[in-house]
Amino acid sequence: MALALLELFKGFVDHSVVGMVAFDSSCTSVFANARAMEILEFKDAKGVSCDALFPDPSRTGAYTLLSRELIARDGMTSEVMMKKVNGHYFLASLGVKHVTLKGEIYVLLTFQDVTIEKKLSRDLQAKQEEIERAYSELLEQNRQLKELDHAKDKFIALTTHELRTPLSAIMATAEVLELKLYESEEQKEEFIKTISEQGRHLMDLVNDVLDFAKIRAGKMDFYVESVELKPLVTKLFNNFTHMAEQANVTMKVDVESGPTHAWVDLLRLKEVVNNCVSNAIKYNRNGGTVTLSLTTHERFARLMVKDTGVGIPADKISSVFNEFETVGHVSKHHKGTGLGMPISKRLMESMGGGLSLKSESGVGSEFYIDIPLDKVLEESMYRSRPDMEADLAA
Repeated sequence: MALALLELFKGFVDHSVVGMVAFDSSCTSVFANARAMEILEFKDAKGVSCDALFPDPSRTGAYTLLSRELIARDGMTSEVMMKKVNGHYFLASLGVKHVTLKGEIYVLLTFQDVTIEKKLSRDLQAKQEEIERAYSELLEQNRQLKELDHAKDKFIALTTHELRTPLSAIMATAEVLELKLYESEEQKEEFIKTISEQGRHLMDLVNDVLDFAKIRAGKMDFYVESVELKPLVTKLFNNFTHMAEQANVTMKVDVESGPTHAWVDLLRLKEVVNNCVSNAIKYNRNGGTVTLSLTTHERFARLMVKDTGVGIPADKISSVFNEFETVGHVSKHHKGTGLGMPISKRLMESMGGGLSLKSESGVGSEFYIDIPLDKVLEESMYRSRPDMEADLAA
């Protein structure tokens, strides 16, 4: 009976979710359960010096380093940096217990790898704090700001929040790579991909601010030409097929009955259409539809981007094109500065056209992109863009 209980106890220890490793008085391992061998990447449970688990003492940071001093006393430590046999580092929740068996003193370490949990918890807490701070700031600013010019403070707060989010993600992920707190090359590649994605998002935010500054200062260059609309619109629309599939949104396009040519800056029109279509997908419902149609409306070629999404309440429609203002709660706000639609409206107006909106809450929205069919601007605006191929590729 005693032997059976002993075998049962050994089985429990070996299959525990907590790593257990014991060292003798010379700090040489004499036992490690399966979880400890998996985490520490031991090939043999016996004969490993405890020094092999100690990080370089010259490493600095917010974490306690595993050392002889730390394991010299009983206790629990929530965040301890340990080293695997292969040289990689990880964060552990550590327990130290000195046990005397048959006159011999052993040090028993029990630990769990909390590296990923710590990173996720830190990122979540940072995001929650940012959302709460941004939301509080926006509430206070909305109360104070009576006119559009006064809303610049709100724009600065939102932009700072948006810039800080990718920067925080880049810094946190870079720290993981720097400290080698990853368990495999696949995880390392995933962290590198995160840095790349957040870097591109950061670049998009900066470009929005720069474009808006250029437009307000009247320094945005336009190259208005006669453009063949149907193939252009179809190509731009089809570029969103993958995004629509991921969002479970159906794409439809109807340009056959529309006008063939209009006067517009091809690159700027591309920005406006892309902005409207991407918004129509992002704010759509699961299983919804985005439709683009091309018709003639008075003196304009009209591109309509229609979605079956959440729609916008009547009292919020005017806010869509307001500078420095986003619609809805910060907690539901998509990534960006909120300048996309104001920039798009100014771009179209600068080219002699317009951008307008019709929306119903719970039903969907329709954005109308109006492009002049004839020349309506100063003659100096009508010119070819230098190196058009390079611009479109960019």
